[in-house]
Amino acid sequence: MLTRDHIPGFEKLNVLLVEDNAFAQRLARQVLVQLGVQNIHIVPDGQAAINALEESELRYDLIISDWNMPNVTGLELLQHVRKTWENMPFLMLTGNQTADFVQTARANKVDAYIIKPFSPMQLRQKICAIFNIKI
Repeated sequence: MLTRDHIPGFEKLNVLLVEDNAFAQRLARQVLVQLGVQNIHIVPDGQAAINALEESELRYDLIISDWNMPNVTGLELLQHVRKTWENMPFLMLTGNQTADFVQTARANKVDAYIIKPFSPMQLRQKICAIFNIKI
């Protein structure tokens, strides 16, 4: 069943959600489902994300990652992704809103970022912007 938030074509997306905070994880997943995404692979940290990227036969269409995580940070994950999958859409979630963060994220070619806490509408807007969809 389509909802008003459903975006045609999003049901085919494979999204890798990398988040260690259960609340942020649930919120992001809920927004993705409302947009129509059916294939959401959730992992708790950057190392698990690297493993998923390298071991899965799936080709991910979007990575949504927290910045501060144990084992491998979101920045380290972004750097790894840019070496192998240069054009992979990457959305960073962070509680850090300093100028250094913004510069570092941009220098590493992040497609977009959201400052936590975020609203479902903010996440929806960023995802649509990454895919050049007017809302």
